[in-house]
Amino acid sequence: MSRVRGERQAGPAAERAARGLLARRLGLLAAAIALMVAGSRDIRALRADRETVVVSEALTRRVPLSTYFDGIRGTLMDTPVFLFDSGVPGGSVLILAGTHAYEPASPVMAYVVMENIAVTKGRVFVIPRANPSASRLGMLGNAYPPFFRVKTPWGEKRYRIGDRETHPLEQWPDPFTFVHYPSRQNLAYQDSRNMNRTFPGRPDGNLTERASYAVSELIRRERIDMTIDVHEASMGYPVVSTYVCHERAEDMCMMAAMVLSAEQFPMKTETSPKSLRGLTHREVGDYTQSFAVLMETPEPFIDKFVGPMTEELMLTGRDEFMQTAADRGLLYADYDIKTGATLDYRVGRHLAGAAEVIRQMGEFHPEKRIEASWPGYADIMKHGVGFYLHDPAKADARRVFVN
Repeated sequence: MSRVRGERQAGPAAERAARGLLARRLGLLAAAIALMVAGSRDIRALRADRETVVVSEALTRRVPLSTYFDGIRGTLMDTPVFLFDSGVPGGSVLILAGTHAYEPASPVMAYVVMENIAVTKGRVFVIPRANPSASRLGMLGNAYPPFFRVKTPWGEKRYRIGDRETHPLEQWPDPFTFVHYPSRQNLAYQDSRNMNRTFPGRPDGNLTERASYAVSELIRRERIDMTIDVHEASMGYPVVSTYVCHERAEDMCMMAAMVLSAEQFPMKTETSPKSLRGLTHREVGDYTQSFAVLMETPEPFIDKFVGPMTEELMLTGRDEFMQTAADRGLLYADYDIKTGATLDYRVGRHLAGAAEVIRQMGEFHPEKRIEASWPGYADIMKHGVGFYLHDPAKADARRVFVN
């Protein structure tokens, strides 16, 4: 009798304990959901962000990249293509920027070109965000800030920093090994989302491969004479302050590097290796008629041995650990913490580097001559990048675009 009474007494206590456990679990679940919602706020804001550009009066056409390959239509990779056509026969060039979104001087250089360009002979195509998906993702595991701000005479202009690879929300999962098409070379798994490992692309491939294929189709259909892929490199990487060019463009790049080194800043030249596949300077040169050129500037922000990854570091390039590396001879470019490697310096290098190699193409192939102008290295170093960015609020609405 006493045992039955004890079991009856234990019943309500067990029920109370079970209800308490359930309440704790529900509370933890609610807290986890609240943290997820709060944490996703920045992710959603970055994915929805748009950059504004005020194009020059030389703009003649703006089309989505899917114009050249419908397989990316409706995806985040369907990036705008801007054409500045003089109407005078000559050469054609594609400035391909933002292939690696976490190299910010690349898209900023493209925006400066787009906002200030004048063309009197030939055609200039510009893609400021070749991988817009990557620009809407923070560099995973590196604590990068999502944005940086450029001071202008009318206020601050904000730009995204981004990641090296396509956003995994657009393309997932990664394979164990990425097999490059068509060479069949085995590459690292993350290279399946690295746009500069997926050229020439393929129409039935993953999203990044399809976007690369769309760029290749643009180059083929528009008969682009020169493709300039704009990048930044860590200063601990040998291929820094360099033109990397397909062998068909080697003479032009060597002459351009000599002129720049003699007159403006140090510049090297390297020929694209045939044993490493998927890069623009190899595949665009092999699978299109275009002269393929890639440019690298020195960028401390993406080096592995610098201090905190801050917006200031991205803008100024000044870092005490970088100076220590320079003092010990560990860098492949000159470095002084007093001057750093500022955004102005890096953008100015790209503007001058693109202009000079385009000029050299015209010297070697007069029928491909392009006469186009935009701010140069000396202009940027004197006035700063922000001086050449226009206020969207005061511009003609027909010249304002979001990207």
